[in-house]
Amino acid sequence: MSQILLINDFVSRGKIAGNMVDPVLSHAGHDVYFLPTALISHNFSLGNVAILDTNKYIKDCLNVWKKLDFNFDLVFIGYIENIEQKNIIVDYLKTLADQVLVIMDPIMGDDGSLYPGLGDEKIQIYKEILAYADIIIPNHTEASLLDLDNFDDLLEHNKKYVITSIEEDNKSYTLGISDKLHRVFYEKLDAQYAGTGDLFDGLFIKHYLETSDFNLSIEKTVEDMSKILSIQNEDFKDNISIAIEAILPKIEGAYNA
Repeated sequence: MSQILLINDFVSRGKIAGNMVDPVLSHAGHDVYFLPTALISHNFSLGNVAILDTNKYIKDCLNVWKKLDFNFDLVFIGYIENIEQKNIIVDYLKTLADQVLVIMDPIMGDDGSLYPGLGDEKIQIYKEILAYADIIIPNHTEASLLDLDNFDDLLEHNKKYVITSIEEDNKSYTLGISDKLHRVFYEKLDAQYAGTGDLFDGLFIKHYLETSDFNLSIEKTVEDMSKILSIQNEDFKDNISIAIEAILPKIEGAYNA
């Protein structure tokens, strides 16, 4: 069991953001601390969201945890609300021991553009925090916004990247970048569900902690994603979000493989 700090937003409607990553990792037996970066009414793609930033809470919480000597094996960073919050998180990351793994998903856009209501400030926030992450998991749009779309150049970085949702020559694949480019192809499901990127994050972290094998973790994650979304489409098609707690036991064999 690993101690995991999940720094991500809490969304009131739907099983997305931290509400998706947390159950995946908790189901796998990890001890998850969920530190919300914002309280958000619903997913950005619907527009017109209500947001409450949690900057003071984050700062106070990290200070209290430091006094209690809470330590983590892995820190995951998802949605970051504003520059002040970014600075608080960066100050915290600077205090971590070298062996703490930092994984980031720069949540800010899809389908070629930023989510509604987000501006260029969000791009700069994530560009500044890239330096502190060991593994970065953007979708193809976010990789382009962060100038991480020249994949061969990324091979020279002392980091690992997982680029999701790449479409090329009518094929869909996820790209792992470490010492080489590793493509994992998959068949797209004719359905769309909110929270799939968050689901990918949780599954990848779970597999990477179990195997320490970067490319194998991507392969297992893509395989599990296909299983979960197929079950969702068959058994929970009318749900507004992925019924993750109900589906995870159905793929238990994949977790014990």
